[in-house]
Amino acid sequence: MARKLSDGAGRQGNGFVAGPVWAEQSEAVSEALRPLDRVVVGIEAKWGVGRLPRLVPPDMAARFGSARDRLNEAIRENDGEEVAKRAAVMIRGWQALDKAATEAGCEALPLRTVGVRHEGRSYVVAWDRADVHRAAALSDAPENVVTVNELLVAYEALRARIDGVKTAFPGAEVVRAALPPGGDSVPF
Repeated sequence: MARKLSDGAGRQGNGFVAGPVWAEQSEAVSEALRPLDRVVVGIEAKWGVGRLPRLVPPDMAARFGSARDRLNEAIRENDGEEVAKRAAVMIRGWQALDKAATEAGCEALPLRTVGVRHEGRSYVVAWDRADVHRAAALSDAPENVVTVNELLVAYEALRARIDGVKTAFPGAEVVRAALPPGGDSVPF
């Protein structure tokens, strides 16, 4: 059964199909991308989203970009066999980038941080304030380095609206949040 990805969120920033995917995808394509997703999520958590290709020599980054282009083309063509081949190449490519950056002495994100992508932006989430300075120094967007505590402060500001939904629908996930029109100011 084919499924439609509405916004490419599972793919955007993970090294392939940067942007919306509006075409129907076969199960073969979706399944072929799952192992690549796992590898990319782990590597980007270590290095930060979008950072690793910039840490390696230009020729290696160019080969990686070319492999990504070929994978994206196979995805657009909805060719499960070709996507599986190209995804395997990309897995080896991500592993090679990781190895090259490590051997070159590049600094990964601090252990108590994780690189993530949300709404098209790269973020680094730090466990606590002690990790922020180092993570910001390594980040391409230091203004997007946040702590777990900061995220919880923002969550608490919207909690009254969230609790009722989560009580009524156990397992519900917050996918969008906004302050009421002309309403509450942000308390900081």
